[in-house]
Amino acid sequence: MNAAILIIEDEYALAAALSTVVRRLDATPVVAASGQGGIDKLGTQDFALVLLDVGLPDMSGLKVLEKIQSLPMPPPVVIITAHGTLDTALEARRLGAREYFLKPLDLAAVQRTIREVFTPAKIESTAETTMIGFCEAMQQAFAAIAQASGCDTPVLLQGPPGSGKSLAAQVIHRHSARAKEPLVVFRADEWPADAVEDALDDAIAKAGSGALVLDEIGTFSKPLQAVLMHRLGDLKARIFSTASRELTEVREDLFYALAVLQVTLPPLAERTGDIPALASSFLGDHVLSAEALAALKAHAWSGNVRELKTAMAHAAAVCGGSTILPHHLPAGIVNADDANHLEDTMKRSLAAWLDQKTTGEDESMPAYDDLLETVESAMLETLLKRFDGKPTRLAAAMKMNRATLRRKLREE
Repeated sequence: MNAAILIIEDEYALAAALSTVVRRLDATPVVAASGQGGIDKLGTQDFALVLLDVGLPDMSGLKVLEKIQSLPMPPPVVIITAHGTLDTALEARRLGAREYFLKPLDLAAVQRTIREVFTPAKIESTAETTMIGFCEAMQQAFAAIAQASGCDTPVLLQGPPGSGKSLAAQVIHRHSARAKEPLVVFRADEWPADAVEDALDDAIAKAGSGALVLDEIGTFSKPLQAVLMHRLGDLKARIFSTASRELTEVREDLFYALAVLQVTLPPLAERTGDIPALASSFLGDHVLSAEALAALKAHAWSGNVRELKTAMAHAAAVCGGSTILPHHLPAGIVNADDANHLEDTMKRSLAAWLDQKTTGEDESMPAYDDLLETVESAMLETLLKRFDGKPTRLAAAMKMNRATLRRKLREE
């Protein structure tokens, strides 16, 4: 399961905003609305970082900080306060706070701090990085990743948010000749306009002869693109770029410089067959019930694999036993309206298949019965697997005539 960050904050809107920031960094937010609630959570779970408000309803955040520092292995703490005083700042530093922020928060600055404290340790980890996927689109992505791992050219990784672009960059780097060198991530929209160029130069310097990930290259301003294009000629680091949208705003010469190799990662809604394996990898010792798995496959997954990972963390946290049931899933997952996307996907796929089969002159068109037989054969093959290959069970459950079913199976 991905690392967790504890947010001890009693203001719901701010806790929600901080949770969004944490998810952007591929971590799991855990929220406590009181000091004692935070202390209790620290006693039951390991956290990579704590975001701690000073003004809590039951006790001062500084008292909570003191208790955190008494733990055998205290996590780093970032302090948040609405009423900053010199005494509070000095006391927070004395007690070991890593950073100190005043409300209203500059969330971009908080995100940068979290990345500095939390992300480098994850990047430097020597644990094996893996990706899971059995659909054709993922197999094509794996082939492109393997190709990129064996060379030293720039790579553009494209796909919707949460589809695994950053993970793919880590996999390529870990299996490349530069694996022992640093992998540094730079995201332009975390910086104000007057500081972004210096931040880019700092990231380039940190990357050295390793690798530099230009996260969401489509958000780079035109002036920053010009600066980057100028820097490319002197770079020692290998360049990875990620993009969640069409790069219509990226200058043409920069695009061709960054997209020598391309890796495209599909949305999770188009690879629902991978959901059982992905969910199991996030759940540890927990298992999914058939009903919960059906709900997962019916969900639209706008947040893709990252959303699935967060959903499984939620389910594991609220499940009292070993089996995940539908009511353990986040409320949005079991919304019946989401099931419509599967039917829409099926219709789009069927339309594309029919376009392929029926393109050409009328006399070359396949017979309708042949098309129907192909569709029905695929459907029966899938259904038969669900009933352990037993036609009798399938016929009874689906209210089919057994003789008709056996005849159709023989004709396949």
